Amino acid sequence: MKAKESILPLLKSSLRIAGDEDDDMLKLIVDASWDHVKSMIGIRDQFFEENESFKLAVLQQATNNFLNRASSSDINLFDTKYGMQSSVLHLKAQYQIWEAKNGETE
Repeated sequence: MKAKESILPLLKSSLRIAGDEDDDMLKLIVDASWDHVKSMIGIRDQFFEENESFKLAVLQQATNNFLNRASSSDINLFDTKYGMQSSVLHLKAQYQIWEAKNGETE
């Protein structure tokens, strides 16, 4: 199972969603969250594929996106931003170390 595909069952479990009625929307949320978190860190796919910290950050972002998906609300109903910020800062440092070891930069 690819890294991105492994997030959907985790997201459904953490949100306590048993059925598959929302799977298309959840896949869209996971894809958008993956791209969003990745854009804050770096561009080299090899870093992200098996990185558990990255998966957690995507899961946090996807959970926040799902819980705050109402387009008519002007406030976040469920705030997970502080955990997300910590995850991104941690991943940025990991990414810089990984790039230095792999000899290429963006």
